[in-house]
Amino acid sequence: MSTGEFGFHDLMQQIASGSESAVENLISQYGSQLCRAVRRRLNSRLRPKYDTSDFVQAVWASFFCGRDQLNRFQHSGDFVAFLTKMARNKVVDECRKRLQTQKRDVAREQAIFSEASEAIPVPGREPAPSQVAIRNEQWQRMMEGLPSQYRQILELRVAGETHEEIARQLGISARTIRRVLSKLQIQVGGAQ
Repeated sequence: MSTGEFGFHDLMQQIASGSESAVENLISQYGSQLCRAVRRRLNSRLRPKYDTSDFVQAVWASFFCGRDQLNRFQHSGDFVAFLTKMARNKVVDECRKRLQTQKRDVAREQAIFSEASEAIPVPGREPAPSQVAIRNEQWQRMMEGLPSQYRQILELRVAGETHEEIARQLGISARTIRRVLSKLQIQVGGAQ
């Protein structure tokens, strides 16, 4: 057994015993080989979507989940071959998902902005005017049927006041505020 292989076995034993510095050492020693293995396999159409480090991290995460496999490597060459195969499998799986399935196929994606045309309009998150009108109408109908104190509580709560602030302003307990709001919530939920 060479000096380098003795260091490899010692490193694996330290990792098995839970040494974080040994883990960092392993990653720094073999990380570049893992990056090269990922880059060799990553399809050019997926390079804008994924960084090499995405796959490298996934390989390390899978490797460290199975610490029972640490003693299976006779020498560092076996370990590098194992990491390379694991990286290849992860990249190939993602390539299959993103290039060979209709659901996630990157060829189906369209850019929002195109140099040849104007920007494609993207719908905003604001509600449609009809939704705003319906909500306002529902709010008015709900408020009409409430006692004045309930209306005051709701208006203050919608304005952003806390239960304690409302209680101070109206001269009642915060517990009462919570009870009223809970009761109103049940009524509104039952009406839907």
